[in-house]
Amino acid sequence: VVLMFFDASQRISQVDKQLCSFIHDNYKPALFVVNKWDLMAEHMPTQRWADYLHETFATMAYAPIAFITGQSGRNIKTMLNHSQMLFKQSRLRITTGELNRVVQRALELHPPPLTPRHKRPKIYYCAQISVQPPTIVMKCNNAKAFPNDYRRYLLGVLRDQLDFAEVPIKLYLQNKNDD
Repeated sequence: VVLMFFDASQRISQVDKQLCSFIHDNYKPALFVVNKWDLMAEHMPTQRWADYLHETFATMAYAPIAFITGQSGRNIKTMLNHSQMLFKQSRLRITTGELNRVVQRALELHPPPLTPRHKRPKIYYCAQISVQPPTIVMKCNNAKAFPNDYRRYLLGVLRDQLDFAEVPIKLYLQNKNDD
């Protein structure tokens, strides 16, 4: 688990953006930690800082945020407990049956868009093949027919319906005949 520290009295820097990009690209669970919060608490609500972080790092919107004061130790224990929970989330295994039920409901509620030939792509089954990060493979008839926004929808459903709310998920769509 990566604890990504930000100074509450400073704007997010280019180096912060590069580090977060590296964290995201390597599928590491991350906790955004806003330090020196005692200096900003009177001037800015926590939600505004949280929105600022989520807008800046939109691809990591799932990452939780902790507001701490290092000098006094305020919220440090909560931050450490949350990081332990993230570690457990990243090691969680979901049964194939439960995973398939969640994905089937997602497909029924919001079917994938039709292909140019007016055929709807299908997902036959899915399985979790690894942990740290949770890695899910979905076998389908035409992996290329699922646009990126639909893949993001599927990731959102997995986060909402399973216990992967705050960790990165690797999602692979593969043609059924490919291995």
